[in-house]
Amino acid sequence: MLRERLGVTAVLVSLSGTCLAQSQTAKAPKPDAVAYLNRALDEMQTRAWRRGAVDWRRVRAEALARAAHAETTVDTYDAIRFALASLGDHHSSFHPTPALEKLELERKARQTATPSSPFTGRYEPEGRLVKLGGKIFAMVVVTKCFPESDRQFIAYETKLQRIVADLDRSHPAGWVIDLRGNVGGNMWPMLTGIGPVLGEGDHLGEFFTTEGHSVWRYSDGAASEVADDGKEDRYPPVADVPYKMTGTPKVAVLIDGWTGSSGEALAIAFRGRPQTRFFGEHTQGASTANDVVQLSDGATMCLTIGVDADRAGTQYVNGFDPDETIGGGDKVVPDGQDPVLQGALRWLSGLPRR
Repeated sequence: MLRERLGVTAVLVSLSGTCLAQSQTAKAPKPDAVAYLNRALDEMQTRAWRRGAVDWRRVRAEALARAAHAETTVDTYDAIRFALASLGDHHSSFHPTPALEKLELERKARQTATPSSPFTGRYEPEGRLVKLGGKIFAMVVVTKCFPESDRQFIAYETKLQRIVADLDRSHPAGWVIDLRGNVGGNMWPMLTGIGPVLGEGDHLGEFFTTEGHSVWRYSDGAASEVADDGKEDRYPPVADVPYKMTGTPKVAVLIDGWTGSSGEALAIAFRGRPQTRFFGEHTQGASTANDVVQLSDGATMCLTIGVDADRAGTQYVNGFDPDETIGGGDKVVPDGQDPVLQGALRWLSGLPRR
């Protein structure tokens, strides 16, 4: 079952080529990092004394994001510590064996050369108006999305469309879609939520896999995937009347090295859209579909079985460069000091590059 097809009933992403999907036919957790993390989260949510005081949607999404690149169970320890601290009881704790603690330190030392994006901590869509040169522009932050139910799936995409509708009432001169730090999750609520800006279409992107080929669609408040044989998988629509925009506004898409997996797929959906330009840094290069294979001895293999492609059929195994490469720095700064955003606004305003 493909990463993007897992829908809303399973944990759903592969963020760096590592496998985070789970077989839906297994009777016990698989011995992989995400199954290990989910087991720990399940225990907390079911048995912790202060479980009722925790926003589990937020905590689970953030824990999964913190373990986005986990290759072993050891790589999930910090995510588990975060979740335990979120219980707020000041007593729950995590205790690896000395050997595992040593292994954790060794793995962290090897990984310090790979900085994270300062934007990965965002977990709820947001929108605001930004200005440059006397013009007003709409900015929408499309965050990672890890829905665990249809209700959460619909809530995310509906909130995103409401943000778009509210900003559009100000008649902005252009749009900024910020995908920086979007490590992935489920692409379909992202696609649906930003659909009014992306534009409706029967061919917004593609999957090429060993199981076949399919295209991505968005229309009337719902995204779908259509196989070559005509079979259509339609995902839950927004709760509101679908919002529709007039015309094809200019759109600047912001990306960075942590725009990956389903976040990267959403960026790919904007590739080839008229009046669209990308700003920032090379994407993560994790726009692939993975499958979990259960072996007879209980071990698992994670196989990359497909790749995402844009509406022209161009495949992106290794990510892609923006139209204007602009380093974003290692911290979140005010809009006026954000070089990537300012570069995008200059293009939207028709001003020359600095």
